[in-house]
Parts: sequence; structure tokens; C-alpha cells
Amino acid sequence: GCAGVEPEMRAYPMAVSADWRNEEYVIIYGMADLPVDTGQGKDAQESGQEQNTGTVFRGKDMDEIHSLYDATQEYELDLGHVQAVILGDSLLEREEAVRYLFDYMENSVVLGKSAYLFRMDDPFRLMELNSDGTIGNYLTGLYDNRSGAERDQPLTLENCFYEWNNYRRLPEIPRVTVEDGQIFLEKTVNEV
Repeated sequence: GCAGVEPEMRAYPMAVSADWRNEEYVIIYGMADLPVDTGQGKDAQESGQEQNTGTVFRGKDMDEIHSLYDATQEYELDLGHVQAVILGDSLLEREEAVRYLFDYMENSVVLGKSAYLFRMDDPFRLMELNSDGTIGNYLTGLYDNRSGAERDQPLTLENCFYEWNNYRRLPEIPRVTVEDGQIFLEKTVNEV
């Protein structure tokens, strides 16, 4: 319709990380690099549609973070294509902060519940590797591109919400580490 926002005027995060630092949420949106992801091969600067591929926001809650996003970013945020959510260990140690964030994500009508869930000590180290917008694709590929006995089942937001709502506990969340610019996936038992 006439009131809608055109697709080229939206920012599409493929990965989102959340952590808790200095008594506030730290949210990083790993934006897609649309010319690369769509295979159009256009020079984004020449077309005037260059988008930031990694954006960090801090706030006491998601309303404040969305207000900061809207006040500082040219493109409308569209969370409908998020493939991976990465939670920081500092966040997972604070039950109140986790409860709020999970309630927020579960009630989001835009965020897909099929996004894969990961954890790590410092999500910023992973998200800074998102310069070309591929972290969401890469993390899901760690599961999707395996076959047979090598293939573990990913933890989706939907599976996590089921455990959270029915048993008030988090399931085992796969851990991601970054060493020398290389991303590794391992599993650990969650103690929240």
C-alpha cells in the first residue's frame, strides 16, 4: 500500500546478538549486505543505498533500543529475516534480563521463531566479523551443511521458548567461540 516502506528502504539483520553490560542491554544487528546477498553485484555507494552491516545499540529495554535505532538510522528495521540469535554469557547470568528479552522476542510478530540460537562469552567478537553481512548465513550453515551422523539438531527460538514456558529453564544452548578470526561451534550445558 501507499503507507508501506519500500524493501530498499529497510535494513535486514540476518543475525542479532544480545548481551548485558553495565546494567543495560547491548544489542548488535548484523545487517545483510543486500547487493552481495542478492547477487545483484551493484556498487552500494554508487546507488546511494549503502547500509551499515553491523550496528550496536545500548539501552535499559528494547523500547529504548528501538527508539535509538529510529533516531539514528536511515533504514527501517525489519527483523523478519533473522537467521541467528546470539546471547552473551553476561546476559544469561541475569535471570530477570533473560526473562524480559525472551518475553519480548516471543511476543514479536516479526522475529521468526525458526531462527537458530547460540551463546558466547562476548558476542561483539563474533558480530565484528559481520563486515560482509554473512554471520547469520554462516552460523546456520554450521548445521544445515552437515549430513548424516555429523548433523546435530539446531536449537531454534521456538524450541527454546517451549522449554522456557513449560519448565522455566533454558535448554542447552550451542556455544560459539572465535579464535584468530575463525568461528567454532561447540556444545555446552547451560547452567541458568
